[in-house]
Amino acid sequence: MEKDKEDILLKDRSSRACISAGYRLYMSNFKRIFRASWLAAIVFAALVSVGGTMMILRPQLMLIALPVTMIIDALFLSYGFSVLKQHQETGTIGWTAHWYSFDTHIFVRTLKAWLSMLAIDIVIGCLIGMGGILLVGYLSLYTAIGTIALIYLLVLALILPMTYTNMRYVLTDGTGYWSNLFGHYGKGMRRWGFIFLVVFMTTLIGLVCYIFTSFPAIILSLAGNEANMGFQYGDPYNMPSYIGWLSALVFLLIGFIQAYIILSFLFPLYYMYGSIEAHEQEKNKFNKEAL
Repeated sequence: MEKDKEDILLKDRSSRACISAGYRLYMSNFKRIFRASWLAAIVFAALVSVGGTMMILRPQLMLIALPVTMIIDALFLSYGFSVLKQHQETGTIGWTAHWYSFDTHIFVRTLKAWLSMLAIDIVIGCLIGMGGILLVGYLSLYTAIGTIALIYLLVLALILPMTYTNMRYVLTDGTGYWSNLFGHYGKGMRRWGFIFLVVFMTTLIGLVCYIFTSFPAIILSLAGNEANMGFQYGDPYNMPSYIGWLSALVFLLIGFIQAYIILSFLFPLYYMYGSIEAHEQEKNKFNKEAL
């Protein structure tokens, strides 16, 4: 019973408590999460393998994988959201009935959130780019670059509360993406510092794990880039004949491991979302009682 109280979603927690609760929920239910998502993880890893092998053998073909990447990323993340949705509704993460599973509803909401964020990023990128062109015409180069960098940091700060609104959208049925964003962005902005700490620490942990598992891929990529550059200048292609198969296998294994590193990122954010919701409920209750 005490464990259930620790894992409850709607509880006002500190940033450290959200991170601790998130990783505890992830690790204690990893076998169940793995059973529900391993097939999607293989698809994700296969895409990483294809993209990584292209980067080594045919860098010019990398752009082909980008549209597919968005869909596969959303597919795999939807498995994380699916188990979190189950935990939100029942307080537990259960075993799937079959060796495979797919939640179409959560996948569609995850993909919508993913594409909406992409659209926002594209619009912001275009505006910053046009603003940069105008600034270069009126300011010195270094002043313009510094101003653009400050604007970019400001935009990142404004986007940060969307970490909360995106979690809320995917996990709350009956809400539209844009109505959810405009209706609840203010809640996230009021807890900006709290969100920043959770996102920063979780990203830092994930980044360390990501870099550590990427060393074989980094070595292969550096060797491949050096060989490709030399080949363009007329040197022999000094890579073994089996480099394609070796690269594919290495990237496949790394992609599979890193899929679950990426998935773990959702769980502290889940408790961050729950903490904000609990805080808002307590504040509304207090305001009603005070009237």
